Amino acid sequence: MRALIVSFLTLAVLIGCWGWFHQYSEDAMQDIVSVCAEEVMPAIESGQWETAFDIFDVQYQAWQQYEKRAYLMLETGTLNETDMAFAKTLMYIKAKDISNSSGELLALMESLRYLHENEALTLSNIL
Repeated sequence: MRALIVSFLTLAVLIGCWGWFHQYSEDAMQDIVSVCAEEVMPAIESGQWETAFDIFDVQYQAWQQYEKRAYLMLETGTLNETDMAFAKTLMYIKAKDISNSSGELLALMESLRYLHENEALTLSNIL
């Protein structure tokens, strides 16, 4: 009986930690995606490259903080791909390339949405 109780408590702790991380992940990804859509993309489209670079660099720093925690819970390959998309977008903005920077930014935003949705505890993800 003791082993059963310990097993249930361990499972409860794991589910609790995953629930906390899921909420944290949702908030962090939503913040990054909304800033990219509402501030970075309009700055790119209007040719305000310094503004776009500065705002996106702040989001990149936020991603790097998130990534440190996410390595404990998420698949490394997906995180590395997203990190590469951040770096490419940052360099396209720095190069003042409107088509590549806007396209890569849109792909990055979808990648961030997918990253969160793909790692949620849902029946479709479990099966």
